Amino acid sequence: MTLLLLDLDGVVRQFGPDAPIEDAHGLPRGTLAQVAFSLATPALLGEVPDESWRAAIRAALATRIGPTAATSAVHAWTRPGRVIPEALPLIREARTRSTVGLLSNATTKSFNDLTLLNLTAEFDAIVLSCELGAIKPTPEAYLKTLDLLGFAPQDTVFCDDNADNAAGARAVGMDGVHTPNPAALRAALRERGLVVD
Repeated sequence: MTLLLLDLDGVVRQFGPDAPIEDAHGLPRGTLAQVAFSLATPALLGEVPDESWRAAIRAALATRIGPTAATSAVHAWTRPGRVIPEALPLIREARTRSTVGLLSNATTKSFNDLTLLNLTAEFDAIVLSCELGAIKPTPEAYLKTLDLLGFAPQDTVFCDDNADNAAGARAVGMDGVHTPNPAALRAALRERGLVVD
């Protein structure tokens, strides 16, 4: 039996652009992502809850635009995203031929997001870095996931929109595939016999 592991953001879920939020709050474009990801590691490792991470983002932004605008900007930026519509039929078809799991660098908020987006029942397993205590592309993240799910690397396909994460999977013996868009995901799954069209 094959294990298909999918990344969440960029493969199954997507967010609208940050630019309108930044424009509305007097922030240079790209600021939200830059500040958020520079502070994300403790939350992604599960060392602090998502709320603490967002509080740190607010504090960092407050030095630029003041606390009221910073609170407003982070509130607007805190959204569940939306399911990439082309992904769901692929997941459902692949589940008829393999075990399908989610492997994501994610904070504690992602559990609620997955519920809001009706995604929890779409996977046989959900592995988030905040519970795993390891983040992609470290070998530990992949090896701990395989151990948890009971699969060998050579029996696992991993798809991620981040090329470094796909390379990290290959480094531990998985079939790591860079899938930056739905067409690439469909092609990767078709080539491996996990979907047919």
